[in-house]
Amino acid sequence: MRMRKKKNLIPRMEACAALWVKDPGAQRGKWRELKPGARLLRLELGCGKGRFTAETAAAHPEDLYVAVERVPDAMVIAMERCRDMGLTNVFFIDGDAAALSDCFAPDEVDLIYINFCDPWPSVKHAPRRLTHQNFLRGYREVLKDGGQIHFKTDNRALFEWSLFQFPKAGFRLSEVTRDLHGHGIRGVMTDYEEKFHAMGTPINRCVGTKGPLPDVPVAEGLAARLEGWEIRPVTEEDFGAVLALEERCADFFALGGWTVSADSLRQDMADLPPKCAPAQKHFLALWQDGAPRAVLDVVEGYPRPRTLHIGLLVLDPALRRQGHGRAVVNALLAAAKEAGFDRVRLACLLTNPDGHAFWTALGFTDLRQDNLLGEKSQPVWIMERLI
Repeated sequence: MRMRKKKNLIPRMEACAALWVKDPGAQRGKWRELKPGARLLRLELGCGKGRFTAETAAAHPEDLYVAVERVPDAMVIAMERCRDMGLTNVFFIDGDAAALSDCFAPDEVDLIYINFCDPWPSVKHAPRRLTHQNFLRGYREVLKDGGQIHFKTDNRALFEWSLFQFPKAGFRLSEVTRDLHGHGIRGVMTDYEEKFHAMGTPINRCVGTKGPLPDVPVAEGLAARLEGWEIRPVTEEDFGAVLALEERCADFFALGGWTVSADSLRQDMADLPPKCAPAQKHFLALWQDGAPRAVLDVVEGYPRPRTLHIGLLVLDPALRRQGHGRAVVNALLAAAKEAGFDRVRLACLLTNPDGHAFWTALGFTDLRQDNLLGEKSQPVWIMERLI
């Protein structure tokens, strides 16, 4: 049920200006300046009317508490609650959980609360759930190593589903309970939680502790989705066969004014975008019937941590216009999503209208015109697709 709009919303919010951070991006990396010496930075996603916010902050005056709420009509009640209690360690953001990395720096947050989020019961809406692995991987960007997520819900189906999402995003589960208050009230309740507990609805809770990400290489995910193809990094043993494939694709490289050679292939195998490590790059050959039929160069985490960048995709001319290129890209998109990426980006030469049409048909959109860096500098379209 939607909250009724308040006619006097803006004056009421302005009356709580001391607690309202209107430009959270300006605080990125500097939140503790609002409470020097704070022991922990606690972040609540979707604070609602703020009962949990206020009581938890009051119980931990040594910590800094930041609450995010995208419904101003609810947030104003939470702000007034904290203001009337005289709390000085609580601040509010009118924003969205999907944009946390724009507001908080890496490792800046110690603990995240997710209380009774929308369950989005339809399967097609699963990516909107705040405990979907894509959201959880986003929280990793601001949560310190060993930091925790405390999750509560009355929705059993959402809870069981979420228990599979946390490990996929590199969170170790603990304190898992399907009846939090079965033997007496435990911890601070939300207004919503108190209502449903009184009705006899069990409350589910777990803690996820940030650890290393599971090893789900994009190349493995790609291979699992392309039956009949062998996919592996290009090695010295494969060099001659891969060079012969690129020579057969000379028409593609000519679009950029480039000549295929052993030196150019070695350069492509070594080239890295700015500030990227070799471990992020995968220069792959896709084999069929004992011969390489495609070359794919991808870089993980560029230009943002959850972006997969396609540096090169060339297909044997004998396989073009038969759906093979589309199959490879669709498999790559699925593998990237499984590995925790939320978007794929590439640069398409302005001199390659057929390529531009290909990527557009696969759901990529133009972000801007730019130029390739280094010796291969050429005007390009920067294109991207969310996954």
